[in-house]
Amino acid sequence: MPKTGRAGKGFSMEAARKILVVRVGRAGDMVMITPALSVLLEAQPVADIHLLTSQEGARVLRGFDRRLTRSWLYTRKFPRSLLLRYSLVRELRSEGFDQVYVFEDKPFYAAWLADIAPKVYDLSAAGGDVHFSERCLEVVAAANGQPFGRKWVSLPVTHEGRARARALLSEHKITPETCLIGMHPTFSGSRLPVFRNRAEQKHRHWPAASFAQLARILDARAQSLGLPLQILIDALPEESSLIEPIIRDSGGLVTLLAAPPDFERYKAILQELDVLITPNTGPMHIAAAVGTPVVALFSGWSAADCGPFVAPERFAALDAAAGEGPQPGLAAITPEQVNEAIFRLLAPSQLA
Repeated sequence: MPKTGRAGKGFSMEAARKILVVRVGRAGDMVMITPALSVLLEAQPVADIHLLTSQEGARVLRGFDRRLTRSWLYTRKFPRSLLLRYSLVRELRSEGFDQVYVFEDKPFYAAWLADIAPKVYDLSAAGGDVHFSERCLEVVAAANGQPFGRKWVSLPVTHEGRARARALLSEHKITPETCLIGMHPTFSGSRLPVFRNRAEQKHRHWPAASFAQLARILDARAQSLGLPLQILIDALPEESSLIEPIIRDSGGLVTLLAAPPDFERYKAILQELDVLITPNTGPMHIAAAVGTPVVALFSGWSAADCGPFVAPERFAALDAAAGEGPQPGLAAITPEQVNEAIFRLLAPSQLA
C-alpha cells in the first residue's frame, strides 16, 4: 500500500480516529476546500480533525464544524517557514494521526508530511483539468472508497454576526426591503505600490471609473423598474482612500460601510446582499459560500479552475479575454456587461 495516496488503489474505508487536513493560504483558498471538508466529515463521523493552515485560514474556518478541533499555524514566508518546518513536524508526528489530506499543489507538502500518518493523500492523484474544489473532492471520495453527493462551498454565519450586520445597515437607513448590490473593488495587494503589484493590478483591479459608471447604470435601471436599490461597498477603514473615487464619480450613489474589522459581521453583510460584483478575490468565494449570487470578473485566471464553486445559476463569470478593444486585463470588461449579468442573477420577484 503506498504511503501517499493514489486514486482508486490501496484506499481503505476503516474509521480514522484523528485526521490532519493541510491547506495553507488566504481566505479564498480555504473556502475552496470546504466541499471536501464536508465530505470528509460525512465519511469519517467519529474522527477528530485538525487543520494545518495559515492564521487567515484558521480565522476563515473557525466555527465551520465542531469536529475541527485544532488549527496548527504555518506560514509560507521565509525564514519563519524554515524554522516552523522542523518544530511542527516533530509535534505533528507525536499526535498520532491516522490520515493526512494535503490540499496543496506543491509536492513539498506531501513530502514534508510523509511520515506524519500511515496514509497521506494528496492532489497528485486528482484530475488536473477541473476546478480546485473538485480535485479536493476527488481525493476524499477516492480515499474513502465511495462517491458522495454533490457539495458546494459553504461557511456558517452566526446569529451574532447577522445582528451586527443588520445594525450596521440600519445605521445607513437601509431596510430589509431594499435590493442590495455589493461591490468589492479591492484585493489583498491593493495598497502596495503599483510597481510592486503591476501584474495583479492588471488582472484583479477593475477601474474605479468602471465601478462608478456601473453604479449610475444600475441606479437608472432600478428607477425605471421602480426597484428600491442600494449599492454598497464594505471595506476596511484603511481602504477608504481607494473607495472614495468610486463614491465621488458615481455622484454619491455608492454607500461605504467602513466599520472596524469583524469577520462574522462581514460574512453576514455579504449574505444580506442580493448580488456581489467582485474580481477574483477571497470575498468572491466567501460570498458564494454564504449563498449570495456573484458576478465574478476574471482576467489571467480561469473561473473553471478557481471561480465560485456553487451551482451554475448562482454566479456569472465574465472573462476579460472575451472582451473587445485594446484595454488590458479586467479593464476590458464593460459596466454594461456587468449590469446585464447582475439583472440575470436577481430573483424574478424583485423585478416584477
